[in-house]
Amino acid sequence: MRTIRQNLLLLAVVLSAGPLFARRPVPEFFKRAVVYQISLRNFTRDGNFRAATEMLEHVKGTGADAVLLLPFVEMDRDMDERGWSPRQIRSGFYTPKNPYRISDFNKVDPEYGTDEDLSRFCRKAHYIGLKVFMDVVYMHAGPHNVLGRMYADAFQKNEDGTVKTTEFNFPFVNFESAGVRKYLVDSMLHWIGLGCDGLRCDMGDWVPIDFWAEAAEACRVVRPDFIMINEGANIEWVEKVFDSNYALAWSYAIRGVLTPGCRCDSYLIDNSLKKSMDAVWAYEARLPSDAMMLSFVDNHDTATDDWERRFDRVHPVNAGNAAFVLSFLRKGVPMVYNGNEIADNGRNSFFAPGEDVARLGKTVDWARAVQPAGQRRLALVRRLSRLRHEDNVFPDGEMVREPAGESRNVVAFYRVLGGRKVLVAANLTESAVRVNFGSVGNGRSILSEGVEWGGDGTLAFGPWGYVVEEL
Repeated sequence: MRTIRQNLLLLAVVLSAGPLFARRPVPEFFKRAVVYQISLRNFTRDGNFRAATEMLEHVKGTGADAVLLLPFVEMDRDMDERGWSPRQIRSGFYTPKNPYRISDFNKVDPEYGTDEDLSRFCRKAHYIGLKVFMDVVYMHAGPHNVLGRMYADAFQKNEDGTVKTTEFNFPFVNFESAGVRKYLVDSMLHWIGLGCDGLRCDMGDWVPIDFWAEAAEACRVVRPDFIMINEGANIEWVEKVFDSNYALAWSYAIRGVLTPGCRCDSYLIDNSLKKSMDAVWAYEARLPSDAMMLSFVDNHDTATDDWERRFDRVHPVNAGNAAFVLSFLRKGVPMVYNGNEIADNGRNSFFAPGEDVARLGKTVDWARAVQPAGQRRLALVRRLSRLRHEDNVFPDGEMVREPAGESRNVVAFYRVLGGRKVLVAANLTESAVRVNFGSVGNGRSILSEGVEWGGDGTLAFGPWGYVVEEL
């Protein structure tokens, strides 16, 4: 094991040499991982690290291997609405405090606690076997971010010399600034020192790959298995640096079929699951063989902006269950948004500040955990987690498309490893459908609900029925 001094000397060599663009193999633990996303504002009534720490045993009990924290660093508190994002204004909370509008990348926002509260959270997580990933937002900064006071070239400029802003009205960070780059890399190392094991990089495609390469090399000198997740789809990013891209097209297409009319319908090409999956499979065929696409059924954006169409709000629990079977057992890494495991169906807006008088209605309804729907979902999530951990065909097997049911909104694929072949299929609608897969279901049943095999290889799906069967 290298000493701290040896790590620092090696880090100095790496930084002086510039980015190496040498992506290391994805760590084995990540191939089997289940990620649990936490929005501190919505996870508990108190909305802070201390309360979240008390919930970590529950998170571990879902089968999760890592928690992914929404941004918890200091938020810009400027009341000038010209610097607020349109989403922030539409939320109706009338607060400048937006977790993605950052004033200081190196401070825990006092709404959530202190450095020690974060460190205690990480120590508890590590003790019970959870890694801690954090969401970093580097494409843009809040209008009064400390970078603007530290470096004259901190933000990109328009031709007239004014600060260039994003569609969210936030300044674009300037990655041509040597000072900014060093500051952000040092910030990552600061959070590693407090217990961070990986990053989810917000809108990572918009940040130059040479910066991500430089940052990854620096972080992996200190922590070789440090995970980098790109909230984006750029293939070069996973070829050179990242362990995972977001499975955006896959995840939103499935959610668009599950709850028609939701904000992700735009991912359904011509409103067709088949055409959408054509694009998904063509894209994923170009990825490195070990790239772990991160999939989801729900996340902080959908719970915030599309809460009235959350699947557990508009459908029985088995609708979401069908989608989770697909998300957990496809190739990649599944993410569970806080409360999904108990079929929570509230608004959960990450714009709801700690001082909001009505914020109780914006937090996870933990009473769902003792209700039948919540108990059914939790049992399924635990079972799916065990399959990922214990059956090598799911983390290691090849994923092969089965398009037979896509015209009828049935998603199916095979997981293949050695001589084994496992069919995973789910009906994403409330209509009963029949699909001929060309094989007879006389193998080992792993999971199923609402399905029945016919003797000719036809599978009859009830509403939101699913099957996992070794053929």
